[in-house]
Amino acid sequence: MRALALAALAGLAALPVRAQAPARADTLRLTLDEAVARALAQGQEMRIARAQILDADGQVREAVADGLPKLTGTILYTRQFASIYQNLDSGPDTGVVGAFANIFKNSPFGAANTWNAQLQATQLIFDGGKFLAGLTGARAYHRAATEQAAQTAADVTLNVKTAYLNAVYASALVAVAEDNLAQARDQLHQVTLFHDAGTRSDYDLLQARVDAANQEPDVIQARSGLEVAILALKRLVNVPADEPLTLATPVSPVEGTVPVVADTALGVADPPQVDAAEAGVTVQEAAVKVAEGDRWPTLTVGSTFSEEAFPQQFSPFGADYLRNWNAEIRVSIPIFQGFKTVGSIQRARAGLEEARAQRDQVRAQTALDLVQARGDVDRTFSLLSARRQTVNEAGRALHLATVRYGNGLSTRLEVSDARLARRQAEVNAVSATRDYLVALARLEHAAGHPLNLMQRALNDSSSQTSASAEGMQP
Repeated sequence: MRALALAALAGLAALPVRAQAPARADTLRLTLDEAVARALAQGQEMRIARAQILDADGQVREAVADGLPKLTGTILYTRQFASIYQNLDSGPDTGVVGAFANIFKNSPFGAANTWNAQLQATQLIFDGGKFLAGLTGARAYHRAATEQAAQTAADVTLNVKTAYLNAVYASALVAVAEDNLAQARDQLHQVTLFHDAGTRSDYDLLQARVDAANQEPDVIQARSGLEVAILALKRLVNVPADEPLTLATPVSPVEGTVPVVADTALGVADPPQVDAAEAGVTVQEAAVKVAEGDRWPTLTVGSTFSEEAFPQQFSPFGADYLRNWNAEIRVSIPIFQGFKTVGSIQRARAGLEEARAQRDQVRAQTALDLVQARGDVDRTFSLLSARRQTVNEAGRALHLATVRYGNGLSTRLEVSDARLARRQAEVNAVSATRDYLVALARLEHAAGHPLNLMQRALNDSSSQTSASAEGMQP
């Protein structure tokens, strides 16, 4: 949402901005869009989401494998240390007994060494629909993981935008606090000159010193808040805590304008989590079919090809191999499983009902979030317009109070009150700007798609409210 990046400080264009020291060579400069892109590429949340997609890919492959032919090769060596047939030819009679000995020494019964090379193939023919249901469920799980990753990306985007705007807000508070400190010191210098000339009392000088001193803790607090906000942003965008970071989002070139929603209607909220919940229902429907498939017989066909040798020595090379090849058809009929199948079906149906309830809950919540987000945009826009007007009026009041005090027509207390009122107005304007831009980001998150934004003057609040009213129509 590039308009947000261009207008992150639109409402602050008229405020004094403190001078920036030259950035270090290793300082990382990030705009709002770059911060979002970095978080999506390197953030821990997205790494977890991508790993879940890989896991879903593996489950789909496993489900497909259940319906494909299985081919297994086996090489088996058996060493027989003792056998009841090994002493048949040890006696003096080498007739029938000797003949049996010659037979058994080249068989698995009497051979000392046995080598068996086997190749076995099996194919599932029928399993009561469990294979197709499992494949459907695995694909639905993959779809759910993909949609959940998209939802995670939307959440990360919102969190980064919020953190970035909070850092901009904290930076603006520092500028306001430093500017107020500078003005208080200038006022102290002026009062000191008046005092030395004998036109101001000791009380006025003391009060000016107190006013200037009171501004210093505000500067320290604002700088501390900025440091915390920057650290929070660094964590989201995967930047080391000790690496210098500069917020490079430019000030809007058009003063007095902010981005507003240009769409006349947002439509129904369609965030990725809704599709993920729908895919979760499909997964549970497949689980029910898999559980019900355990009631049906399973039909498989297979074939085994093997060659076996019984060498006198350990080595299998040069031995005479005997071939064996067979095929089988196997039908497994579940007659009684101790009510295990009934329990599995019951659990699967309970999971399906839970998934459907969660889907309906997500749909209702997303619709509510969209209404609330739209209302927050309208509320913060109106508040921002009022806050900016208050800044102008407070600035004018401070100017008049300063002039009146310089001409001896007012007291030092009036100037202090005017400065405090202007400082509070500036802080409120900074906060309102941040709140409005965050509200736009939340509206985009709730809508589930990018917003069509346009620049509009702050005092043009009627069009924003009108667009909001039209956008909430069914």
